[in-house]
Amino acid sequence: MTTLPAAQIDRSSPIPFYFQIARLLEEEIVTGRWPVGHRTVSEPALGEHFGVSRSVVRQALDRLERDGRIQRIKGRGTFVAPARERSWRLQSSEGFFQDEVGLGRSVTSRVLRAERGKIPGWATDALELPAGSPGVSIERLRFVDGELALYTVNHLPDRLAETVLSLSSEDSLYERLEEEHGVRVHGGRRVVEAVAARGRLASLLEVSRGTPLIFIESVTWDEQMQPFDCYQTWLRTDRMRIEVQVQSTATGGAVPPDAFGLAGSHG
Repeated sequence: MTTLPAAQIDRSSPIPFYFQIARLLEEEIVTGRWPVGHRTVSEPALGEHFGVSRSVVRQALDRLERDGRIQRIKGRGTFVAPARERSWRLQSSEGFFQDEVGLGRSVTSRVLRAERGKIPGWATDALELPAGSPGVSIERLRFVDGELALYTVNHLPDRLAETVLSLSSEDSLYERLEEEHGVRVHGGRRVVEAVAARGRLASLLEVSRGTPLIFIESVTWDEQMQPFDCYQTWLRTDRMRIEVQVQSTATGGAVPPDAFGLAGSHG
């Protein structure tokens, strides 16, 4: 028997009712309370439960269907769809864009901010620049197969500003840097933490406050071992997972224990 969400919509919130309902139903799916193949309750029953019209319920279900959470089968009903597996190979020296496209996925971005100016202290340290140095920053939401997956803020040296500022929604930052500046990725260091979504971050990633996220801080260097990009990214755990490949030292393919920054804290 289908259990309906205990939480109700917030009628004082500016967030549309259909969007709130979609998020509440998605939580039932993500937590496994509604398993794959589970038949959901009818539209009228959902409307009665949440105290909204059938058209509002349909908008919520339309959104879940677009996100791949449910599937409607004519004459049978609406069912929880199998999860679309997506992962980021964190040990890869390539960027997120190249990794995902290489796996046959579509990656697009929504640029929220792109500007020249003073970059944060942690970024000047990562890029081995004097404190207070100018640079270029770009803040983006990243989508995989049309679904919002992560929020990222990159900081780069000022000499690369024109390329960064001209990025389109479908461009790869690293591909453009290689084409226009001859900068090629040679390696990098990444630190991973678990954090909870708060305030603006929760709003940007369209999750409830307190939702678990993966936080990654990274610096990337070129063939001359000079750092040219650093970023912080927050990843939705219901849309993406982190994949790390390990190898026995007996194979001769050992890497330094801190090569990927997996031991230690961002602070």
